[in-house]
Amino acid sequence: MAAARELVRQSDLVVLDNLGTLPSAPDAALSWQEILLQEGVPTIVRHHDPGWQIVSGMWGAYDPASGLPLHHPRMLHVTINGITMRDFAQRYPKLLESGSLVTVYNTVDGQELLDGDRARTRAELNVADEDLLVLHPTMLAKRKNIPAAVELCRRLQRFYGELRRVRYWITHTSAKWDQSLPSEIEESFAVAPGLVVGSTPRRSDMYAAADLVVLTSIWEGFGQPVPEAMVAGKPVAAGPYPVLEELVDRHRWKVLDPLDPEAVFETLGDVERLREIVSWNRGRAEKLDTSNLVSPMRTLVRAAEDLANGRTGIRAADSDLMISATRSVGEEGGPADRSGFSRVP
Repeated sequence: MAAARELVRQSDLVVLDNLGTLPSAPDAALSWQEILLQEGVPTIVRHHDPGWQIVSGMWGAYDPASGLPLHHPRMLHVTINGITMRDFAQRYPKLLESGSLVTVYNTVDGQELLDGDRARTRAELNVADEDLLVLHPTMLAKRKNIPAAVELCRRLQRFYGELRRVRYWITHTSAKWDQSLPSEIEESFAVAPGLVVGSTPRRSDMYAAADLVVLTSIWEGFGQPVPEAMVAGKPVAAGPYPVLEELVDRHRWKVLDPLDPEAVFETLGDVERLREIVSWNRGRAEKLDTSNLVSPMRTLVRAAEDLANGRTGIRAADSDLMISATRSVGEEGGPADRSGFSRVP
């Protein structure tokens, strides 16, 4: 605590990115909160997945008595989706009263994604030019729903027959055969068509090499590969994680349904329609570019300073990147509403 206090005293602003959310070390997180409040330093607490939404076996069952996630109203609490913001508002209504709750969506570094080397990367992966490379950028976890992604690839292979080889590419490097894998994942790898395992040093190369990006998770706090793939000019088959419903509704993305392989196959075969979808998504996903975060960041810093000084934080905010709790919580059809998820017809 002495070292943490010294760091805090040297700082004009402190950002706790998921440190106040993950249940791995609640005593440490609460100690940080105690120091920050005592020293009066403006603080932003950024929350990804609170324990009541998704619990890893590593942490055990969610325990609200632990004090996590942090939720003191004198600190600014930033969630990465409207669903989580609504959950916080229902559990900790004082955050609404103080203006200390807001959603800021993840951003995408567009420049980082646009110079990928498709030919070289596919050659390094031993993927032929004519192969359909289906990219699944994910870790190994049950909530990532790897069997659904593999099944999509298997169905696509049946549709193509001998005309085209389908390759399933999972990027997580721990997917090795000398490790103990959950049985359902190991069984999926055993039948995955043209299995490719491993990542690339640059994400731009990863997306450039792919023909289709899938994210079949049942839960994601945001699902970063979805807008990244769109900015990189790739079609996306994703879902059914609930936050995707919110993002599709708010940004009007056109996302293919991985649980409807026939529709995915037909879309991939319709060159003109595919080009329209890719162009549409790129134009809307580019609004999440990191360069657009400057103005929201100014708002966040000012709000954190106000809260630290006993004033009201964020009163209202609405943009492509930011939603204030006062605007969206409880509004029918608002960005935190789980309804109205539309797929590419």
